[in-house]
Amino acid sequence: MSGSSAVTPPYRNQRISMFTPASRLAALRRALGLAAPLACICLVLLLLAAPQARAAGFYDQPPFDNAELARFIDDFPRFRDWAKRTGEAPHPSVGADGLPSFEYSAAATAELDRMGWKPERFFCIMGRSAAALADIEEGDALAGANRPADMPQVTPAETELVRRQLASLLRAVMGE
Repeated sequence: MSGSSAVTPPYRNQRISMFTPASRLAALRRALGLAAPLACICLVLLLLAAPQARAAGFYDQPPFDNAELARFIDDFPRFRDWAKRTGEAPHPSVGADGLPSFEYSAAATAELDRMGWKPERFFCIMGRSAAALADIEEGDALAGANRPADMPQVTPAETELVRRQLASLLRAVMGE
């Protein structure tokens, strides 16, 4: 061998694939075959670990406290006046899941955002405080099968807060 010629190994400047297109597809199928059950297991663990991730409807929120109820009582007359002025009519409903819910428009969402409320929370307090008023007035008559489908359940603590703020809440709702 004369001269000094450098020999380039075949792999230095060439891309060598260890997998053929068919074997890549098979590897992908195997990976997905393992990933799907793993993803399902992770989802189940997430749902068990985070109860809020498996919310059972619109009213699956923490109970309101005295400060939130007082703020609602202060802000409701302004919202009520806005709704009358604009012809908006937010109202309780039954969700596709059969649970109590609330219907409201994008305009109502914008107005509550402007007032510093999360619409879901405002309407949750609205629905629960109305349900607490009905429970106070009707007693056990609205229990079990007699409870309207669009009426949320209320905690005893929420009912007691409404009872303590009854006069203020009625003034806010009635517009007096």
